[in-house]
Amino acid sequence: MDKRLDLLDREEFIENVIKIVNQLSEIKRGCCFAIEGGWGVGKTFVIEEIEERLRVIQSEETSSDRYFVFHYNCWQHDYYEEPAVAIISAMLASVREDEVLVNGEAERIIKAGYEFVGEELKKIAGLYIENKIGINLISWAEDIKKNKEINQKAENEFDVMFNFSQTIEKVRKKLQEIAEERTIVLFVDELDRCIPQYAIKVLERLHHIFYGLDNVVVVMAIDRKQLEHSVEEMFGARKDESSIDIEKYLKKFIDFSMVLDNGTINESYRKKYKVYFDKFVIENEQDAEEITNILSKLFAAIDIRRQEKLIEKVNMVHSLVCNEKLDISVLVFEILYEVLKIWKFGDLKYVAVINDGRYTDIEKRIGNKMDILKSFVDQAYTNVKMGYGWQTTEKSVNYNLYGKIFWYFANIYYDEKIPYLEFNNCMQDVKDELEVAKKYCEFCEMVK
Repeated sequence: MDKRLDLLDREEFIENVIKIVNQLSEIKRGCCFAIEGGWGVGKTFVIEEIEERLRVIQSEETSSDRYFVFHYNCWQHDYYEEPAVAIISAMLASVREDEVLVNGEAERIIKAGYEFVGEELKKIAGLYIENKIGINLISWAEDIKKNKEINQKAENEFDVMFNFSQTIEKVRKKLQEIAEERTIVLFVDELDRCIPQYAIKVLERLHHIFYGLDNVVVVMAIDRKQLEHSVEEMFGARKDESSIDIEKYLKKFIDFSMVLDNGTINESYRKKYKVYFDKFVIENEQDAEEITNILSKLFAAIDIRRQEKLIEKVNMVHSLVCNEKLDISVLVFEILYEVLKIWKFGDLKYVAVINDGRYTDIEKRIGNKMDILKSFVDQAYTNVKMGYGWQTTEKSVNYNLYGKIFWYFANIYYDEKIPYLEFNNCMQDVKDELEVAKKYCEFCEMVK
């Protein structure tokens, strides 16, 4: 299986999480912590990488695997009305997947570990069935309520919460037995995609089942804002001291958090987006370095999922308007065009002359992103004559990556005299590229 590309330089973050888990394992301490990040920043990629690496870390004492690693996708298992059942089902599924990965030559001790944890989890699942926890419990309780007068005695003897509490306690004991063999690490993903009521129920069950167990680590991937919204949906927004304190409520479940930002794009993007990049020619190594610099700045505030969608779109549109290999400047133009739309830049006629005046309304819309754009334009032109006031400034376009990009913007969108036209005979070399850039913009204007 090919190694997945770490497009956003997540290696340091991944290693730091593994260090924390290793440290907790060494002292056999139980803990629940969160990897926080907005929708689309790549939380799933990170936790799957961590899971994969933890599975091969061995104990110095036994030379066997050090961890039992489980994955619980809340959203995939939300058809279980009771999350406690979903959690154990997901843990069993993880064991089955790991058993498949163990080949015939694997050490007996590894196989024995899988067999042990699998059997113990089956016993836990049996406890839920035995004690009517889950969907059956709900229907059973409803039947009792409906027959209240007929079966008053049965209702009095049946204490749902007591029964549930007893079952949870038995489950915790079983899990603690498993944790005597190896550190249990449960990764919880896709909580953000669950409806608020279910998301909160999952948090509660994780707390009921795992809180305070030695040598058990729960790692949750969460969108903090979305989770806070779920708490508000359930309990209402905080209005006074009598209302729920969301921060305090979440601290009940999460010991600490590690924040995952949007990351910084690296050279791997050329491999990931190879189909698109292969449509262009990079003439020199300097251009290759500049592209990485440009894209890292443009994508700094755009999450990885949106980046992927953006590249999918530009690749599709470019393929429709051109089937010839062109200079790489067209690729950067197309991406910059799409990013400016995301930034809500506004009228693109001002892109090529953004350094020649004050555009307060644009600055208000895009904020400090204006500095990024201005830094690119700085490298596109060279001053050849200065007069009094910006109107008399004359410039020559540089025949480099930046010069080409902003030359396309000037020709396509600047409806007055094209800036610095009289100094740009060199741009005849990219007239085909300019035509494709025009067609790209025309197509994008037709298809919203």
